Amino acid sequence: MDFEAIRKAYQPKDIRLLFVGESTPESGKFFYLGSPMTTYTQRAFETAFSLVFETADKFLRFFQEKGCYLDDLSLIPVDGMPRQERERVLKRSVSSLAERIIAYEPEVVAVVLKKIAKYVDEALWLAGLQCEKYVLPFPGHGHQKKYVDQLTDILEKHLA
Repeated sequence: MDFEAIRKAYQPKDIRLLFVGESTPESGKFFYLGSPMTTYTQRAFETAFSLVFETADKFLRFFQEKGCYLDDLSLIPVDGMPRQERERVLKRSVSSLAERIIAYEPEVVAVVLKKIAKYVDEALWLAGLQCEKYVLPFPGHGHQKKYVDQLTDILEKHLA
């Protein structure tokens, strides 16, 4: 499946809030095709904007209309890799992410996974972009409520 073509189909003309994840998951549960991250991101949007989305696609179109976009540090899945190889791939992905950030010119960046924040910081520095940045926990392993609450606050501050 061509995840990058699917991702590009949801890219807004102007990116206001750039979400940066680690990589598309090896399982194929991709944000733009519906995943647990989609579900919890949708909940935050529903709370922040007092809406209820009938389908994931309606949510994703609203996400796009609001100038939101999800990109990943690595464009290849890293979740199945041994730790050292994963770190090498993530480190090598920084300059590519920086180039994409230059093109995106986001107003705000939300890192979705604390352990990749250092790589995103480096990409932002390489891109020469100074913007507000937030680090969110990944919405799994008991962090779902914290993710929704923190994301709701970000959305209310920057997009509502």
